[in-house]
Amino acid sequence: EKENIQLVESVIEGWLKQDFEEEPGREFWVSLERLKRQLQTRKIGVLIDNLEPALDGQGQFIEPHRRYIELLRMLADPMVQSVTLITSRERLCEPNVTVERYVLPGLDDHAWQEFFTNRHIDIDMSTLNAMHKAYGGNAKAMGILCGAIREEFEGDMVAYWQANNTDPLAKTDLNNLVNSQFNRLKELDLDAYKLLCRLGCYRYQDVPKVPIEGLLCLLWDVPEIRQRRVVESLRDRSLVEFYKGEYWLHPLIRAEAISRLRDSEDWEEANRKAADFWTDSVKTVETIKDALTAFEAYYHYLALDNFDSAANVIVKERPNQFERNEPLGCAFYRLGLLQQMKLAIIQIINKVNPGYGLSRLHNILGDIYWLTGKIKNSIESHDQSKIIAAKFEVRSLEIESFFNIGLCQMELWEIEKGITLFEEVISMAEKTDYHRYAVTSYYCLAFLKSCLDLKSEFLELPQKISSTFTEDITAWDFGYRLLFSGQTYKNLKLFEKSFEMYREAIQFAEKSHYTQVRAKALSGLAELYRIQGELTTALTHHLEAIELLDKIGAKCDLAEAYYQLALTYQKMSEIDKSQEYFDHAIKLFTEMEAPKQVEKVRQAIDK
Repeated sequence: EKENIQLVESVIEGWLKQDFEEEPGREFWVSLERLKRQLQTRKIGVLIDNLEPALDGQGQFIEPHRRYIELLRMLADPMVQSVTLITSRERLCEPNVTVERYVLPGLDDHAWQEFFTNRHIDIDMSTLNAMHKAYGGNAKAMGILCGAIREEFEGDMVAYWQANNTDPLAKTDLNNLVNSQFNRLKELDLDAYKLLCRLGCYRYQDVPKVPIEGLLCLLWDVPEIRQRRVVESLRDRSLVEFYKGEYWLHPLIRAEAISRLRDSEDWEEANRKAADFWTDSVKTVETIKDALTAFEAYYHYLALDNFDSAANVIVKERPNQFERNEPLGCAFYRLGLLQQMKLAIIQIINKVNPGYGLSRLHNILGDIYWLTGKIKNSIESHDQSKIIAAKFEVRSLEIESFFNIGLCQMELWEIEKGITLFEEVISMAEKTDYHRYAVTSYYCLAFLKSCLDLKSEFLELPQKISSTFTEDITAWDFGYRLLFSGQTYKNLKLFEKSFEMYREAIQFAEKSHYTQVRAKALSGLAELYRIQGELTTALTHHLEAIELLDKIGAKCDLAEAYYQLALTYQKMSEIDKSQEYFDHAIKLFTEMEAPKQVEKVRQAIDK
């Protein structure tokens, strides 16, 4: 405690008498010079532990202890052989003292394992890893946890963690340690204290570090000229972690920060400012990192129970290199993040007020259901989107709903129903502001009619496609145009043209990070290689496609990929493997409630 700090004169006197058997001088400067001479002739280690009680809010020595500066200057003199280590949670900022800052990292999980093992704690690695992550490898926490496990749970690590994992500050020792740091900061620097609490609103999960602009936006009540000094105050006290201009909170500090923020008047404003920051920081979504960064705003609105604003995060449109207005939800499934977006929409969709946002949510959810093989759910979602769009006169979403239901019928192998729906879309959209839906419908019609071997009708479609094609298309339109063309040319036995379409689709997928398009194109190429008898190459493409589709959970396309792989094994006369993958396909198509697809597979088995 501040009141118990020894005067520097007493410290030097004790060192001289006890450690060097030399009498101190009557004056401070004489004693300091005698100590210096001793340190010039022998190698001594000096430890000054827990310096921060002697420092003020600016990191300088408080008035009764200003003479410690002279001691530190002497210890730093290059003529002395001593090495001085100072521990402090706050940075020493005396201009006349030069120190090299060494920030102690958290201990790694191997150190924790060794520590617990040496104290005869039975190690459960998953539990140990969870504890290590929760406490950021903190050494003090490690010691406290070990004692609690031994004393309260007879060395049973699993039982302790099951009882305490929801509250990292459950142990009084840890709680007191963290509380003392917050309370001291509140006393010394109120603005820095407020910022530390407000930083608790960030999640530090999908986006584990926050750029400095994310800290500055939380200082809405601090003049701009002082804001960076407030951030520096947290850095100097080691209350915020930082690296290359990015910041995050230690798990223990965040637990206390968010607790205090919830109890303060800043809770709503901090979350709104943070949400605005994330939204404004992403101008275009090209990569997974872009998508996850923009999506952080959703969680801030969720914390405020502001479901309409959370929905707006998902439907907000941004340009990318392939289209002008891609909603964030669509970017997620382009990038293969289907499950995360599905769960996010389901969490709020029944709490959003009717209007464009709700219609768009149903639209995006329907797309994800289609891509993940829940076709009936997809049709229901698109029906809901259509009803809301019609009520609020959102013509684009109304037409898109008809188009998407046509895709669902195609996936169920209800070819005639699909043709009817796409022809309806063409009649609704052609030569209107929504012409792109008509164009994409032509591609779908071309494929479906080629499946029915309607070659004479198909020959008219490419001309219509080329004469009506516009540049106002989405990344989905562009990628799937190539896929449908590849499938159509394959059905017409125009194999070179089909190869060309699939290879172009892969190039597009690589540029746009469109996982699903790449996987479907690989599966299409595998089918072509099988037809040409290049079975080893076909297998390579099949397996790569299946790996990608399985990873993102695209059940519809995965079922078709299994079916195509089974056909390749069938052609190789590997009957057992062929049957295995036919069974996989039947299982998935059955789960999709697509009886005509199941029948298609069974007919192939009987050939």
